[in-house]
Amino acid sequence: MNTTEKFDPRPVAVRVPLDRSKQAAGYLRSAGGGVMDTLAHFWERLALTPPLARDDLHLVLVTKNPTNAANINFTSAYGAMLYVPKAHRADVLASTPETAEALSDYLQNWWDTNPLQKTSAVTLEAPSPPLPINYVTGLAEGVTAMTPRLLAMANRKAPARKTVNIMMTLPANRPAALCPKVRLARDGDEPVLNRWRKLYSQERGILFDADVSAWIESRNVCVHEHNGEVVALAKFDLALATTVEIGGVFTFPEYRKQGFGGELVVDMAWRIRQMGKSPILQVDAENDTALALYQKMNWIELGRLARIWLNSAS
Repeated sequence: MNTTEKFDPRPVAVRVPLDRSKQAAGYLRSAGGGVMDTLAHFWERLALTPPLARDDLHLVLVTKNPTNAANINFTSAYGAMLYVPKAHRADVLASTPETAEALSDYLQNWWDTNPLQKTSAVTLEAPSPPLPINYVTGLAEGVTAMTPRLLAMANRKAPARKTVNIMMTLPANRPAALCPKVRLARDGDEPVLNRWRKLYSQERGILFDADVSAWIESRNVCVHEHNGEVVALAKFDLALATTVEIGGVFTFPEYRKQGFGGELVVDMAWRIRQMGKSPILQVDAENDTALALYQKMNWIELGRLARIWLNSAS
């Protein structure tokens, strides 16, 4: 062995104080390329919200210098994770196999050395062992790399459920404009909003909040009218510092393939820009029709957000 050759240690995952969550959130934004911004929004508040500032929360960073964990320079981090044992869930940012392995090792080692935690664990069909984690969300490449190790911990061969969403944005140099047929939801729209809620749940498996009156009052829902009928709907989801997400885009079945959904999204993108922010949205990676539509409308991919559930009971 050449004694002058520098040894490059493998990255390891270390726990850091929750009072550094704001810095960790900044790291998620910069390293996540916009995909992790929603998660960063919640991470940032960990140290500010008393109910969340708990010992059972693990704020974890991946580094090659574990002896300096408390004062780690976030710009040199290789990945990050927020693990909540009581909820058996984690948010992860891992962009390399080595980072995913380090985060998986952390979960396994913590579980192996904390037997008392196992008494409250979610369990699967006997004789499966206690489950240290069930729900994971984060950059798709990291979640995918971690999945085999997580399955081994849970004694499963495949996830109970997995989704991958493509995060997209409309670049500032691409046009957006008001559509005269798009308006905010108003009093009297309750029946059509309830129909939207029901059909969206049936088709996409996501159930919106039932208080449609609050949707109207908040001015967060837009509808597209055609010949006096509401044909498509969408809503402004979480508003962050620089972005607003468009969610729940839905055209009623009898009005599809006529461009109404696209016109609605273009209108909402224009409204978001008037707020001084950038529009973003998520598309199911298996929804080829919607993905092709957004690409045709000049939306571009930022990255992919994956979610896995190991236990079908969740």
